Amino acid sequence: MADKMGVEARIEHFLRVSQDPAATQAERDTAGQEAERLLAKHAIDRLTLDVDGARRAEREAIERRTVVIAGGRGTTALDVVLGLSAAAKALGLVAHYRDRRTASAWDEPGTKPHVELVVTGFVSDLALAVPLLESLAVQAALAVRAWWRADPRHRLIPKWDAHLARCAFVQAFGAGAAARLEAGRERALAETGAGTALVVAARSEAMDAWVQDNVAVRRVTDRRSFSGYGRAPGYAAGLRSSGTAQRSVGA
Repeated sequence: MADKMGVEARIEHFLRVSQDPAATQAERDTAGQEAERLLAKHAIDRLTLDVDGARRAEREAIERRTVVIAGGRGTTALDVVLGLSAAAKALGLVAHYRDRRTASAWDEPGTKPHVELVVTGFVSDLALAVPLLESLAVQAALAVRAWWRADPRHRLIPKWDAHLARCAFVQAFGAGAAARLEAGRERALAETGAGTALVVAARSEAMDAWVQDNVAVRRVTDRRSFSGYGRAPGYAAGLRSSGTAQRSVGA
């Protein structure tokens, strides 16, 4: 059925499968791999290779979109967003986050604790990248849950250490996903001529200038406790759906 869809509809289809808890792990892995392959190729194919195409790319609107990850302090919400930030960068976007895990006087009544991942990019890139980032957030949650339940010994780990391990897992999951996305993007670029690289460079410069003029970001030094226990399996899980790394999420 997916073969009969347009490229963007196929990407959406595979993303839905990749975050479907009812699907098997192998099905989610395969769907995620196909979605990212199509996204990388489609994003590069959209770029026109001539000078006029580069000028049109520079004139395309630049916007910001927000991905909301629910959760307060004591959850993995911030670490999921930190991992997604790496994935967003691999997709050619500029990312920062807003920590809303603690309620403030400016929040609307009923606002639940959350962390916002704010990504800046060209409209056409955001249309494909934001659903992928949302899918990766769900995949990270499914992967850490499967990893934690797979080993009965995890139940013996002290509560705080267990929390730090899960935080390390989801953050490393994003790093693994970023590595495979970057590789896919490089492969897609390598299959095209030098003109595409020039267009990509022009778009990157235009976006950096827009961010400098329109986005005020305050640098925050978050001295977070960290565990190395979940890092390796998390990174492997982030790479897993590409088929280029370990197929197991075991510790």
